[in-house]
Amino acid sequence: MPKRERAPEDVVERALVRIRRDQQAARLHRTATKGGSAKAPSPGAARFRYLDALDEAEDGMAISEIAAAIGVDRPRASRLTTELLDDRLIERRADPGDSRYARIRLTARGRSLVDDIHATRRAAVTEALAGFTAEESHTFAALLDRFVTAWQRRGSAIQHR
Repeated sequence: MPKRERAPEDVVERALVRIRRDQQAARLHRTATKGGSAKAPSPGAARFRYLDALDEAEDGMAISEIAAAIGVDRPRASRLTTELLDDRLIERRADPGDSRYARIRLTARGRSLVDDIHATRRAAVTEALAGFTAEESHTFAALLDRFVTAWQRRGSAIQHR
């Protein structure tokens, strides 16, 4: 019996599941074997999304902006802020335009942690792309970027319904 070709959406959905499971397994393995980095606590998923959002914000962000960027409610963002302040990964400064509001920024320690995680992820991507030609790597990167952009637009449309 010939093997039936699977629909692209099925293949992509299963690939996303495999990536997610691999990331979760790797995180669990790191937690079990290392107990986190000596330099800074290993961030959980929400904590890393928080730090990663700040990485792209030169002037920092308000807590409400962070909450929206990482998909949590304001109270959860406030609790994450307290945890990350305690770990000295972020700092709170008065907004130059209105001192009643605070802007949250990465500390040098927080930036170092984010940079380390990005470097580790880039190394894993480089390893995964090792079997691709340069042309295939560029094509894959362009198509993946296009897919993620469409995925984000879809998520944004669902949130605004």
